[in-house]
Amino acid sequence: MTRSRRHPVKETTNLALPLAGAPSLPPQAPLSTLLALGGLLTGGRPEQQAYERLAHRHGPLVTVPTPMLGNVVMLLEPRLVRAMMSSPPGALISGRGNAVLGFLYGRSSMFLVDGEPHHRLRRLLVPPFRNRDTLARYAEVIEAVAEDVLDALPVGKPFALLPELRHGMLEIILRVVFGIQDEARLQPFREAMTELLDLSTSAATTARFALRRWGGLRRWERLQQALARSNALIYDQIRRHREDPATEQRDDILALLLRTRTEDGNLLTDTEIRDQLVTLLIAGHETTATTLAWAMERLLRTPDALAKLKADFAAGSTAYADAVVSETLRLRPPIPMFSREVAGDFEIGGYRLPPRTLLVAHVGYIHQRADLFPDPQAFRPERFLEGRQELGSYSPFGGGLHSCIGNHFAALEVRLFLRVLLARGDFGVPSNSPEWQMRKTILNLPWQGARVTLKRRAVRP
Repeated sequence: MTRSRRHPVKETTNLALPLAGAPSLPPQAPLSTLLALGGLLTGGRPEQQAYERLAHRHGPLVTVPTPMLGNVVMLLEPRLVRAMMSSPPGALISGRGNAVLGFLYGRSSMFLVDGEPHHRLRRLLVPPFRNRDTLARYAEVIEAVAEDVLDALPVGKPFALLPELRHGMLEIILRVVFGIQDEARLQPFREAMTELLDLSTSAATTARFALRRWGGLRRWERLQQALARSNALIYDQIRRHREDPATEQRDDILALLLRTRTEDGNLLTDTEIRDQLVTLLIAGHETTATTLAWAMERLLRTPDALAKLKADFAAGSTAYADAVVSETLRLRPPIPMFSREVAGDFEIGGYRLPPRTLLVAHVGYIHQRADLFPDPQAFRPERFLEGRQELGSYSPFGGGLHSCIGNHFAALEVRLFLRVLLARGDFGVPSNSPEWQMRKTILNLPWQGARVTLKRRAVRP
């Protein structure tokens, strides 16, 4: 593989040296903050080019002081990302990087706790998202929802696919995670959770988080009302599940949480359960819908890949579909970075970082380095049929102690939706020009919501 000629990256040789002396930070330049933040706000190619320039000037460790988060150290090299992922317990915590939506998740959310409380929640929540039998039952729900979404799409005129996919992903979460089956119960949940999700990804949330010291979030009346409505529904659903004898035989996530006891024999509190349900809702809704929208956007503009995927589905295989999902996450990761906060002195890349330094692994930039992925802008799923990519070079779900617990489930959702949509739907695009990438809060969205045209739709079997 050849290194990009435009901005070769300075290599870091020592990742964790036993350094003496006071903590220190990697280099920064007067314009580094403006360049980095400008890239983060724009997304897409401008963001990639901004970080190429930063890496070329300062190497793969760059300090970016920010008004909201203090000193942020960007990691722009796979080995550094691996070093962060493999840090010893207690060295790095989730910290302020996940605190942006902490007011929605709740204090006991697995996104916000560390140490043994975090390990306990992972041990509880990982099995249903990895167990084959459970996933097979969830697959039936996913396919049924995908068929409903396809039947509701307009035929013969362009429309944005992403909003329709959001509705589908919410439906899956309400049934698989919250365990709601009754239509009369589903409708109020749809309305309340849609509003909550819209607020959690709005630009206003970012602005109000910046003003949080002055009550920017607490005084947001619309948010408080949406939280109150959502919480009332969630706590009522928890109560109904507790009182239902059939809960012992159910396999939805809420039923699992209600049956589980802690190491000391206590059941989880309603607040603890609520926080995990909302965390799974927010973490798994927009990201999966966005990945699926990007997969369709890329496939419909890459006819060879689309033909191979249809042939693979027809043959009863999922190998190429899995490669399509992986390549979509490489080229268009819905969240292009993840972070950890230094809890004590932490050494990486020849620097001993002071506590409260925020480490940010920019996987979106790393995924498009030409020395790691030849012709990086090309949508080529075949590269993931050639063997597994090295951790750190490819990390769409984060890594280490706080890696995404729902990665297998999310990949299953995207794969099954693609199979249903392409089996009965004949899709095209209004324009052959690719959609730009747009940054909305921390999300990497298609500029026009992945506009498509459903030319024909076969009758549902």
